[in-house]
Amino acid sequence: MDTQEAAGGDRCALCGRRGNGGELVRADTVRRHESERFAQAHPDRWPGAQHVCRDCLSRERLAHVIHQLELERGELSEIEADVARRAGEHVAIAEDLARRFAREVTFPQKVADRMAEVGGSWTFVISFLLVLAAWIALNVAMASAAFDPYPYILLNLVLSCLAALQAPIIMMSQNRQAVRDRAQAEQDFRVNLKAELEIASLHHKLDHLLHAQWGRMVELQELQIELLEDMRDERERP
Repeated sequence: MDTQEAAGGDRCALCGRRGNGGELVRADTVRRHESERFAQAHPDRWPGAQHVCRDCLSRERLAHVIHQLELERGELSEIEADVARRAGEHVAIAEDLARRFAREVTFPQKVADRMAEVGGSWTFVISFLLVLAAWIALNVAMASAAFDPYPYILLNLVLSCLAALQAPIIMMSQNRQAVRDRAQAEQDFRVNLKAELEIASLHHKLDHLLHAQWGRMVELQELQIELLEDMRDERERP
């Protein structure tokens, strides 16, 4: 972690709220760019601050994320601002769209989907051709007693009515599928954008850890050098 827990009973330097070790962090462990933004926003409180609460720190990280996005993309859209807010709060944004649409679907929509599924299958095509062939063969076989003699006016009427009803029903199903595809594309964009922001945040945290560990290693090395020098001086003494 990039921060260390604060002692219980301390007060946040920004909002003044008291908290225990799980709610406050030490101000000297806050990352450099966050500390600079705190100093600019609160010049009378941040310099010399001891602790800051996690809520204030989360708000600052959210503001930093939004600022970085605005620098890269200009004015943020509603979706980008919402993703930035969720990324700053570390809230999951993915959802099961199939389950949501299945829960919201109505009976007419189910009928439209079923008809579109049947109408777009080879089973329907072959069955329809067999019905046409049987219709024509029956009327030819009945000759003068045919109920729909050539040129099959009744058959044309049935086909026209079927096409007039089938087309809008299939379009209903396609429109609903288009809505679902747009929702899926929007969710993919949200997930990808949030992943980019989280990866960028991880890079910042790793850089902070590297700098902090490097400084600690330098301090340890200086301490070791001092100990070695003391040991050498003791050995050189007569």
